[in-house]
Amino acid sequence: MMKIDRILILSAVCIAGTLYASLANDLQKDIVSDTPLVRRRAVYSIIHSTLPPVTAMNLLGVAASDDDLLVRRLAVSGITQFSRFFAEARIDPVMEVDVSTSVVTDELTEDTTSQQEITLTSIALDILRTALSDSAAVIRADAVRVLSAFPASIAGGDVLSMLDDSSFIVVKEALRAAANLRMAGAAEKVDDLLKHKGEIVRVAAAEFAGNMRLEEYFKQLQKMASKDKSAEARKTALQAMIKIRPEESGAILKDYLEEKDMNIALEAALLLARDSDYSGKKTVFSALESKDPGIRLAAAKVLLYYDDEESRGLFRSLLNDSDSEVRSFAEKNNRREQ
Repeated sequence: MMKIDRILILSAVCIAGTLYASLANDLQKDIVSDTPLVRRRAVYSIIHSTLPPVTAMNLLGVAASDDDLLVRRLAVSGITQFSRFFAEARIDPVMEVDVSTSVVTDELTEDTTSQQEITLTSIALDILRTALSDSAAVIRADAVRVLSAFPASIAGGDVLSMLDDSSFIVVKEALRAAANLRMAGAAEKVDDLLKHKGEIVRVAAAEFAGNMRLEEYFKQLQKMASKDKSAEARKTALQAMIKIRPEESGAILKDYLEEKDMNIALEAALLLARDSDYSGKKTVFSALESKDPGIRLAAAKVLLYYDDEESRGLFRSLLNDSDSEVRSFAEKNNRREQ
């Protein structure tokens, strides 16, 4: 009986190996098809297949150099699927990695060896480092985003280098990746990035300063919260300030309730309300009378946190607001309360 069991197990292993080889060969052909749609589908199949990770990563390496932008994006972004195998160990920068369509049969499992992890990590890094110099900014941004899934010890230098990229979206992703990896080394770049001409860069720099609790930038964020030309940047700066000084959050936010800029005043009221502090009621009630529907909508979102009868009555009155978006918000949330 034991002999039969062994035979069955060996047969199952052989069948599985044959299926892996067949699937890899099919995808190997599809990944170099003349039809972009076929190549896109192949990348999707590779990412979600049960192929050995090293085999899959080699195939993604081929797709990452494709002429079709979407194929490249799918391949680069898909590397994240294998992040659980990325090694903490140091990767030799001069290590030659063959990124090809050759089928590698060494399957990685949760019990994989360190050397196998290093092999997979090396291939992935090679693909991503090539993507960091892609002519398309979205590919470079995708590559930076994926790098944040690697240990900081091996991806940190690449992330920091992209803070000088010419594309705003790449710099934004580099700041977010640096925050995810807790890279204090990026802090020295924040001073210039908070003054950057690109709104999305200033917003990302403020987020980074807040997430990293960089006290040295508190005054700069304070100025940004009051004077930046972008409403989004002003609100993000305010959020960053209370992350840096959480013990003073109430006092900081109350200082902004009287701001002439109603967007920042309402943001302060919202952040207070989320912490069960209703000091911003006067500001919110006043904003409901604004001629700007965007301001009324922002005020309505704060009203949801107030549980007194007056606030509920004012919220119900928005069911008859002149603006369709405000009415829609009121109807949706009024039903939720009933």
